Amino acid sequence: MIPNRYQMKNKLEDVTPTVMSLKADVCVALGASTTVRFEICLSEALTNVVKHAQPTTPDELIDVTVQETSDAISVEIFDPAGAVPFDLRDHAHDLETIDPLAESGRGLGVIMQCADALDYGPSGDRNRLILTFIKAIQ
Repeated sequence: MIPNRYQMKNKLEDVTPTVMSLKADVCVALGASTTVRFEICLSEALTNVVKHAQPTTPDELIDVTVQETSDAISVEIFDPAGAVPFDLRDHAHDLETIDPLAESGRGLGVIMQCADALDYGPSGDRNRLILTFIKAIQ
């Protein structure tokens, strides 16, 4: 059984440990190739939340939940309380149009390429990104 709830401080140095913890919990269900996409996608998504969400106070936590069904794993990432809505689908660039030497700008496109399905919108008084990954055939 995959743990359901995680919390992360709104700090860049907490992204990698959180991603590694999530990855360890889902790798058997997802299989090797999907786990690679999962790790890249979660790293980009959590980094974007830390860098771009603008919470009312910097100490607000980022909540992450994992939902498992018979055929998929969905990860819900909740922006810190008070963050301004930012729909990544409206700001993603086609990866082929980004200068290969650019320092940033690929994250949203990578997220959209790596997840099997994506949804974003309000959930109560917070913003929520749902990333879905299809499980490996067992």
